[in-house]
Amino acid sequence: MKRSTELTLRTWILVVAYLALIFGVSSIPQDPLSHTCFKVSDKMAHLAEYAGFGLLLSVASRSTFRRVRRWVLLVVVVLIGAAVGALDETYQMTVPGRERELLDWVADVAGVLFGSCLAMALSSWMARRAAAAGKAA
Repeated sequence: MKRSTELTLRTWILVVAYLALIFGVSSIPQDPLSHTCFKVSDKMAHLAEYAGFGLLLSVASRSTFRRVRRWVLLVVVVLIGAAVGALDETYQMTVPGRERELLDWVADVAGVLFGSCLAMALSSWMARRAAAAGKAA
């Protein structure tokens, strides 16, 4: 197997594993006290959780679809993240002590957007750094 194919496969395995983690965490029942005590940090947790998902999904998408424009990938990744967030919020209705919240979903989408933008920024920075190293050599 070519090294690039192997790396692409590994990134998609990470995406699937992270999805399993998201839905695994969503499967944990909550008692009413924890739900009311952590309202603000809950949104930050959603943002952080989905930022990781957006970053991994962006890296995997970019390694798979190299010729697609970045902004197109960004839109696709955010749409996929929004759909996963909606599924996650819907699934939480079946878990005791959990409920579906629009603001949780908004935090999920914002997290995916942040993670995707972070992935793009890191990719650009690494490309500039590699180009500068190539000029110096």
